[in-house]
Amino acid sequence: MGKMQKKIGVLILSHFLTLTAFAQHNNAFRFKITGNGYSDETIIRLINGATENFDSMYDAWKLFSPNPNVPSIYTEVSSGQELSINSLPEFTEDKSITLYTNIPTSGTYTLSIDEIYPLTSNYKISLTEITSNTHYRILGDTALIFTFNTQQNNPSFTFNLSTPLTYSIINETCFEFNDGSLTINNAGNTNWGVEITDTNSLVIATNNPNSNLSNFNNLVPGNYYVSVTSKGITDEFSFSIDPSSNLVADFNLNSDTVYLSEGAEVIISNTSQNAQNYSWNFGDGGSSNNIHPTYFYSSIGNYNITLSVNNSNCVSERVKQVTVLQTPDVITSINEKNGRNIKLAYFGNGNYQLKTNDNFDKKIVVFSITGKQVFKDVTAKSDYNLNLGQYSSGIYIISVLTENGQILQEKIVR
Repeated sequence: MGKMQKKIGVLILSHFLTLTAFAQHNNAFRFKITGNGYSDETIIRLINGATENFDSMYDAWKLFSPNPNVPSIYTEVSSGQELSINSLPEFTEDKSITLYTNIPTSGTYTLSIDEIYPLTSNYKISLTEITSNTHYRILGDTALIFTFNTQQNNPSFTFNLSTPLTYSIINETCFEFNDGSLTINNAGNTNWGVEITDTNSLVIATNNPNSNLSNFNNLVPGNYYVSVTSKGITDEFSFSIDPSSNLVADFNLNSDTVYLSEGAEVIISNTSQNAQNYSWNFGDGGSSNNIHPTYFYSSIGNYNITLSVNNSNCVSERVKQVTVLQTPDVITSINEKNGRNIKLAYFGNGNYQLKTNDNFDKKIVVFSITGKQVFKDVTAKSDYNLNLGQYSSGIYIISVLTENGQILQEKIVR
């Protein structure tokens, strides 16, 4: 180093020590370039009270050597305003500071990076060589070798400061929806990569955001591992998507057949799971929001009782049918064919009941007098309620065939 360059170095260090006498002693870095038989240095530090502009209490202008053979390294406030000491505020988002060089002669140069005061745990740092876009993770005092061509005021490096990531998750909203999500906020960064793997180290998602946010949707409940890379710096964290509770709507009836002569009372036992709200529709215009309602019908017929339940996110529904008859005692006709134990009972207003003494599947078909099929069903119930009230008056044939060979064929008049 020439005498003038030595003097400049002493001035820089002396000014730096003066400025830091009453400042916090952390996050200060010296960048020293050595080559062509000479060396030069510049300082970057983070300090509360500093700004990104020139601060007379914290910054120092660059004094260049008059020796044209001496390389130079420095930062800039703006074009033509070079600093030998650049004091910056404590950052809460990622930041890159450009380092400029003057290289008098093409050749090999060494860049030394020293922690004058140590890096605090809220930062990670790296260096990027701009021409090749090569990144170097800095974990302490470091020396790197580069080959430069002759150049003046050239943006050669960026000094990269990485701040902690923040992220938020949304767990699965409804059972088996598989709609968990992750949002990562890499504040101040628009050039980074994300990789998410599962517990089997299988990559399930990647992204290269061009903004500070990265969103991942449709995540299945489970545990995940995230790796975020930017300019040679890697951040890692794990997270979990919790499954939603299974929302189930269900209920039991005290009977699926009730009689007006006995009050036509339906007592309902609600067996739903993980529900917060209940909505009942009894099929005749009646409704309720009770958990275990009791309902009284006023007209004969077949009615669908519908239960809809919900919680903060999800809805589930269950439907069961109840038959309302006039009385269990009024039977206008009973027919039993060939001792086959199939009985047909009529309760009025088009309501019939088939009774058997088994639980075999039964095929039930109703034909008009012209032979047109108007109704068909298969049931295993021993008591089957059949409502023909919606059909026009006339003669119909009911045919029943069971899997064990029992047959009933009966003419009825509507």
